[in-house]
Amino acid sequence: MNRIAARAVKWGLVVTAAAGVAAAASSGAYAIVLDVYLLCIGAVALLALVRATRAQVRAQRTSPFDAALAAMRRTPPESGEPPLVRELELSTYSAFHFYSRLRPLLRDVAAHRLRSRFGVELDSEPARAHELVGNQAWDVVRPDRRPPVDRLASGPTVDELRLVVDELEAI
Repeated sequence: MNRIAARAVKWGLVVTAAAGVAAAASSGAYAIVLDVYLLCIGAVALLALVRATRAQVRAQRTSPFDAALAAMRRTPPESGEPPLVRELELSTYSAFHFYSRLRPLLRDVAAHRLRSRFGVELDSEPARAHELVGNQAWDVVRPDRRPPVDRLASGPTVDELRLVVDELEAI
């Protein structure tokens, strides 16, 4: 007798003994005890069948779903260029990308430099901040700048961005 059948017989005997004790202790509820007994014996038999079937199956190959899931969990290979280079390139193609992705980074740089070097807050002291920031950079980092009307318009050129970065470095 194999291990799975031995365990099923052992649990069948335990369930049978428990049903016998329950039937002896109950006062006329034999129908319920029999229903519960048959349900438990069925569960033991079903569990034994599932385990026997699983034991008969050879080593499972990974399914296409598992392979795709594992591929999703792997980190993509490094392209070698910093992520900011991609943001700069995409910002030249789309004015909205520039406004929503690159402009917040430039604002953070400007706010940090103004706060650490001059004690000026970019948002709460815009007049003083405008005096300290160059005109090209101020046009980008000013607090009241609105999103572009035409979201598909091209963004600033690389030379314009270079000028903005130079002005922010000069703060």
